[in-house]
Formats: sequence, C-alpha cells, structure tokens
Amino acid sequence: MTNTPVPYNITNDNTIMLLFIINIIGMAYVLMMNGTSIMERAKGIFYYQRNSTPFNDRTHITRICNALMYAQTIFYLTIITLSELQKTVDLSLDRNAFIYTCTFALFFGIVLLAKKWIYDLVNNILYTKKEAQEFREIYFFTAKTSGFILAPAAIALLFVPSIKISYVNFYLVLAIIAYIYTITIGLFRIIFRKRRNYLEIFLYLCALEFLPIAMVWKSVLQLSEFITIKI
Repeated sequence: MTNTPVPYNITNDNTIMLLFIINIIGMAYVLMMNGTSIMERAKGIFYYQRNSTPFNDRTHITRICNALMYAQTIFYLTIITLSELQKTVDLSLDRNAFIYTCTFALFFGIVLLAKKWIYDLVNNILYTKKEAQEFREIYFFTAKTSGFILAPAAIALLFVPSIKISYVNFYLVLAIIAYIYTITIGLFRIIFRKRRNYLEIFLYLCALEFLPIAMVWKSVLQLSEFITIKI
C-alpha cells in the first residue's frame, strides 16, 4: 500500500508560519510603542491643518517601527499573492515555496520604492517643494500601514483554506478603494486645496495609481511564469 503524498499547502509551511509569528510580534510591538502616533498621523491626513507640525520620523524607536511596518506590508502582500496564484492560476509551490516567497517579497519591496521615486519625480516637477514633501509623508504612511489592512485577508488565506477566494477578493477591492480614497484625500488637502481641478486629479490617479496596480498584477503573473520555467 503506497502513501499518497499530501499536496502542498502554504498553511503547512513551517517557514511561512515562522514569518507570520514574527510579523504578529512586530505588529504588537509597533502598536505598543507607536500606536498613538499612528492614530494622530491618520487624523492629520483627514483633518489637514495648514500650520501643522511635521511628524518626527527620525527617532530610534520610530525608525524601528517604520521598518517593521514596511516588512509587514511586504510580507502580507507576498502571502496574499502566493495564495491568490495557487487558487486562481493553479500555481504549484511544492518545494519551491521559499524561492517564490523571497522573489515576491523582493518584488514588492522594489514596487514600494519605485512608487515613492515616481511620486517624488512627478510632484517635484508639477508642484511646490512643500506640497511634494507633505504628500510624500502621506504616501509613506499609507504604504507603512497597509499591512494592518491586508492582515485580515492574509490571516483568512493562511488559516481558513476553505474560504472562497471571491470573499477575499471582495475584501481586497475594499482595501484598494480605502487606499485610493486616502491618497485622494491627501491630494485634496495638500496639492489641490486651492484649485479643484477634478480632471487633473483623475488623470493623476490614473497615471500613478490605477495603471500601476494593473501593471503590478500583470508583472506578478509574468514573474510567476518565469520562476516556474526557470526552476
């Protein structure tokens, strides 16, 4: 009698589970050490004050918290991507899960940096230095805290394997809408508060948000195919 091998499931991957536990510990540390500052920063986006004092992100504790939040965002993006690929395009991870995890984590890290550089380039050309700096802070904040929003989807995919992917996708769509809404509020409060040019705002979002999201997903599919062929 032969034993049928158990199909690979990301939930049973010890490395993924270890990284998940580390992320949870990091999240708890961030909330304990910097939770109040995060809430104040969020309020500052939605209730913009012209003469508000810039947040100090240069303290030792804040730098550690920022690094942990970026790592958290990248980790959850990676987990969600791998789970989505497994369920939608029947990607077989098996023994190559570690390679896929490292590759996509690096990919999303590069994406976050690239978006920051593109925002800086466009905003420094089109708008004042002060406006560009203030919007850069909003982008960094949304990028850092996205991990908290993505966590429920990642946890559901890890610990509820039977969950319908449509439910997760619906939540992710809501998360993207919330992200775009936050960015739009930042644009209105900082860059477009004196001139409500809705066409300019729409074109700005299409060029720097909607199009990149589509390009990232297309790149994810191509990257997964490339890795599969190479290994």
